[in-house]
Amino acid sequence: MSEIEPHGGIIARTGEAIVEGVRYGIVLAGLGAAAWSLRGLSERVRDTYRYIEDCSTSVDRLADQMAGLTVDPDTVGEHHQAAAVMRSVLADAEAMASAVEDLAVLFDQTAAEHQADYGTVAEAANAMPVEMAEAEFYSNR
Repeated sequence: MSEIEPHGGIIARTGEAIVEGVRYGIVLAGLGAAAWSLRGLSERVRDTYRYIEDCSTSVDRLADQMAGLTVDPDTVGEHHQAAAVMRSVLADAEAMASAVEDLAVLFDQTAAEHQADYGTVAEAANAMPVEMAEAEFYSNR
């Protein structure tokens, strides 16, 4: 029996339990952070979407003004074409923002399911009045 750990490795087993609890918390925090980041990305894509939409409207307006000033038709046409290209990517941008938002929801669902599966186990392990068995005892392997 060790003089440092007179009760058969309580410190080591307690350390293992703490590590498992920390891993559980890290997984939940990581899933939550990923969902939050993805929501932010989705909003940035939508902000960019709105900016491009405003730009396309401005370019069309500019082309119409040029046409009223008898600017050559090729220049006016190029501006309208540029505005059309801008609008053509908007559907793709919205699809990407929606997909990222859906992914954020999946991360939230995964975190909730992980907490539902293991939360009560982690709480019970932390509240145990006796020392935990070695981690191998609890493993699913």
